[in-house]
This record gives sequence, structure tokens and C-alpha cells, in this order.
Amino acid sequence: MTFRSFLKWQIIFIVGFVLALFPIVSQADTPEAKPVMEIPSPRHDAGSHWEGEKVSHAFEVRNTGNGELRILSVKPG
Repeated sequence: MTFRSFLKWQIIFIVGFVLALFPIVSQADTPEAKPVMEIPSPRHDAGSHWEGEKVSHAFEVRNTGNGELRILSVKPG
């Protein structure tokens, strides 16, 4: 490997490292583009059931904003 080749790869590595540390600002990060989460029916009564019986319910979640809505975790209430 020549010195020029080594220098070229060093520059590529440094530029890649800098770009990885400083994320590019996207349109979703602008103040105008915000997600708005809307849950039409946020409560559900599971009623009576036997112990050990599995009960499930699907909640409808809508994004009425203009930004990307990311749901990172969900916890039961």
C-alpha cells in the first residue's frame, strides 16, 4: 500500500466518522413537521374472564400530524 492510498483511506474514514457523529437534519425535525398521536378510544373494559385466559384488544392509533410518529414503547395502564 502506498502512502497516497493510505492517506486516501484515512480521509475517507475521518469523513465517514464525522458524518456518523453529526446526523443530517431532516424535514421531520423542523418545527412545522410534528407528529400528533390520536387514539379515538383510549380505554377498553376487558370484562370478566377466567384466570389464565388470554385477553387482547387492538387500539387504533392515528397520526394526524405531518411528522413521522414513532412509538418506542407501550406500557399497560
